[in-house]
Amino acid sequence: MKNKKEKQFLSVEKIYFNYPNETLFSGLKNISFQLQENETLVLLGKSGSGKTTILKCIYGLHDVQEGTILFENKPVLGPSFHLIPGNENMKLVSTGYALLEHHTVYENVVEPLVGFSDAYKMKKANELLRLIEMTSLRDKKANTLSDGQRQRVALAKALCVFPKLLLLDEPFSNLDVILKEKIFTYIKKKIKQHKASCIIVTHRLDEVLSAANFLGVVKNGKIIQYGTYKSIKKNPNNEYVKNLIP
Repeated sequence: MKNKKEKQFLSVEKIYFNYPNETLFSGLKNISFQLQENETLVLLGKSGSGKTTILKCIYGLHDVQEGTILFENKPVLGPSFHLIPGNENMKLVSTGYALLEHHTVYENVVEPLVGFSDAYKMKKANELLRLIEMTSLRDKKANTLSDGQRQRVALAKALCVFPKLLLLDEPFSNLDVILKEKIFTYIKKKIKQHKASCIIVTHRLDEVLSAANFLGVVKNGKIIQYGTYKSIKKNPNNEYVKNLIP
């Protein structure tokens, strides 16, 4: 899939991963792709196809059984090697949101700003709260928020210190179209500004089509087709792919 001789920003090479004692999902098989700076990859597939597991392996939450993941030419290693899994130059926004439940919206958003002045925290929080349209809810506790509000706070928290690699798992599932476009326009601007990259997991391509430099269609733990949206739409490998592409 997309072989280049130059060094890759992100290189995923022939990775395999299986959950212990899992019968419903057989795991990832021979996943390979590369991503450069200022590129966005959309992983598309039905629920249970393995999309989220790919993100978790890239972020270092799982130990792959075979293959390698290189990020900025350094191996990504899982929990067997790191006491606290994850990569400081990546941010993962998962469907669990990972908020501080008894802290306010403001406190959650600025949590990554350790060592920054109170004035900078206030400025950054105001910018992001306006973006997610939650300025009036800044003092609400996270455990009192709706799913849509929690999703917005999780996004703002991830964008507070913009990462080199942003990993988004169904990031706009609870947002309306106008807010979705507003947040996504901001993300695209920041990707370009920071020479970063982004991987988005979704089961609805129409939500993120404008973002995709590349598209990977996932089924049963495999990427069954990879390329640009136009190339895949023109020549889908099979009916599964054809039915997913609007």
